[in-house]
Amino acid sequence: MSVSILESDKALKQAPTHELWPDMNPAEMTPEQMALAALRDEINLIDDQLLELFERRLAVAAMVGKAKDAPHGPHTKLRPDREQTVQARMLSRCDPQNAEAVSSLWREIVGWGLARQGQLQVQVWAPTEPTRAFDGARQRFGMAADIRMVRDPQKALAFAAEGHGVAVLAINNDDAWWVGLRREWSGLSVFDGFGLGGGEPTALAVGKIDPPALPTGRRVIVTAGGDAGDGGGARRWGLSTHHGWSLALTDADLAPGEAEGCVGAIG
Repeated sequence: MSVSILESDKALKQAPTHELWPDMNPAEMTPEQMALAALRDEINLIDDQLLELFERRLAVAAMVGKAKDAPHGPHTKLRPDREQTVQARMLSRCDPQNAEAVSSLWREIVGWGLARQGQLQVQVWAPTEPTRAFDGARQRFGMAADIRMVRDPQKALAFAAEGHGVAVLAINNDDAWWVGLRREWSGLSVFDGFGLGGGEPTALAVGKIDPPALPTGRRVIVTAGGDAGDGGGARRWGLSTHHGWSLALTDADLAPGEAEGCVGAIG
C-alpha cells in the first residue's frame, strides 16, 4: 500500500509532532520521511484499537468460563469444537495470503482467553523427538499454557483424568498407552493430533473433554482383533498396533464410548 504526499501531510497534521519525529525537525523532513511517519502513526492508531478490542475479548472470555461448565460433570474448560469454529470463521474471512498468520494469531488469542478461565496445564510425553512434540503443543495451546515435559505417560494420563489439564502423548513407540483409552482411561478423549506437514499424527492430545465439545473431523478408534468396526467401507488410516490392538483414524461418523471403539476426534 502506498501513501501519497497529500495523505501523509493530512496524517502528520492530525498526529502529535513529538510522537512522529521526536528527534527531527519537521521542516527538514523529506517527503519519504513524512510518508513513513504517517504510516507509523497509522500503525499506532491501529495498535490502540487492537489493544482495546483484545482487552474487551479477554473480559468476555472470563465471563464465558463461568457459564460453560459441562453438564456431564467436571471437564477441562477446553471447547475444541468452538475453537475449530472460530478458526474456520477467521480463515474464511481473511486474505488467503494471510491465512498462516491469522491462524497462528487466533491460536494465541484463544489461548489467552482460556487463561482467563484458569491457566491450562499441558503435560507432554515424547521419548523420541521431544522438542518437536513440545513445539507442536506450544503452537496448539499458545504461550499462555503451562507446558511441561514428563517421563511417564501413565502419570500424564492420570493428570488429564483429573480434569485440570491435558496430555500430549507420542504414538508409534514401545509404550501403547492408547490402549488404556478403552480401559482404565475411558473417561478421556482424544481431541487433536500433531504430525509433520499436516499429515498423519505422531502425537495425540488427550483430555477430559465434554463429548459434545469434540471437534468435527476424523474419528480416533482403538479396536481389538484388527476390526475397525467403522462399517460401510469408510476410509481408515492405521496409526499403530500392539498385541492385537489397533489405533486408527476413520471417516466414519462414530460416537465416543460406543462399541466401535471411538475414543475421540481430530479436527
